[in-house]
Order: sequence, then structure tokens, then C-alpha cells
Amino acid sequence: MQCLHTQSSEAPGAATDAARVRRTQAERVAESDRRLMEATIRLIARIGYTHTTLESIGIEAGYSRGLVQHRFGSKERLLEELVNKIATDHRVRLLARLKGLRGMAALSCEIDCYLEGMDTPPESSRAFFMLMQESIGPAPRVRSTFAAISVRWHRALAGQIEAGQQAGQIRPDINPAREAQLLIAALRGLRMQSMLSPQTSNIALAIQALKNDLHTRLAAACAER
Repeated sequence: MQCLHTQSSEAPGAATDAARVRRTQAERVAESDRRLMEATIRLIARIGYTHTTLESIGIEAGYSRGLVQHRFGSKERLLEELVNKIATDHRVRLLARLKGLRGMAALSCEIDCYLEGMDTPPESSRAFFMLMQESIGPAPRVRSTFAAISVRWHRALAGQIEAGQQAGQIRPDINPAREAQLLIAALRGLRMQSMLSPQTSNIALAIQALKNDLHTRLAAACAER
């Protein structure tokens, strides 16, 4: 009986020690993944897809090329995860600001969230758009990732327009899918313009002009009074 008692008293401690080791390993993996992602963002923002290699990512993050390849398999797979992470982080921030908004107010919020700060864009934004452009050329494997993000965004914007129509804020004759497509094109064009020519860009003015144009074309007559 004494032997059994000793074993049962030691087992919880052993399990706790094992769990502590597992948590520490998980934390290390999370930390290395974060550093690899941040390193990739910095390199893509500075030198683009072609000149960014697994070796340079590992060195930039303070690790080896072998770790990057072991963790993600290929540069393309790493970039797919990076693009999705940047898009997801943006969506989380947007949804927090969209709470309680619908119709024209929700569309204005979408515009603000997408264009704010673009006169001095963060590295993650620059990396995202450089990869988007390069997905048409030297990085075709990430094109489907951007296409999927576009589909989700288009569906969300069309849904906001439909909600505005149901609330009587947006004209009933407006085609939600077409307007969503036009808004995406305008937002991406303005953001790219600000990156190509930051010295002559004034995003604050562009935001207001876009909102004014959208209100003129979409707002229902009863919503304007």
C-alpha cells in the first residue's frame, strides 16, 4: 500500500513538470514564428519577393535557413501564411470598429480602416502590397491567396450595401456586387498611389473625396434629408 501511495503522490508532479516543458516549447515555437514573420515583412518591404530568400529570412530573424524551411517548407508557403496573417489582423481591427454600424456608416468605416495612415504606411502594409503586385509576376503561387482575400472582402462589402438598402439608407436600384467591386478598386488604387508617390499623396483628402462621391451616388433620398 505504501508503494502505491508513493506512486500516486509523485504522478501529479511528473505530469505538471511535463506540461511545463510542453508549454515552454510551445512558447518557443510561437516566439520563433513571430520573429520569422516580422523578419519576412521587413525584407519583403525593403527588397521584394525575388531577393528575399529563406536564408536571408533566417538570418534577419536570428535563426538559420534550416529552421525556416523546417517550419514552413518553402518560401511560398511562408508568404501565404504571412499574407493571411496581415489580412486577418486587419479584419480583426476593422470588425472592432464596425460594431453597431451599417449601411453608409459601415462603408465609411471600411474606407477609414483601409486608408488611414497610408501617407506613412507600416512595413506590413508595404510588404502586403508588394506581394500582391508580385503575385501577378514572379510570385504566382500566392496569387490564389490574394484572390481568396478579395472574394471575402467583396462579399462583406456587398453585404454592407445590402444592409444599407434594407435600412433605407442606400438606393434600392444600386447593384451591391458592382458597387463593392468599384469600391475595392478605388481603395486599392489610392493605397498603391500613396506608396508609389508618397511625396504628392494626401490620403486625408482622398478619403474625404471618396466618401463624398460614395454618398452622392449611393445615399437614398430619404437618408439625405
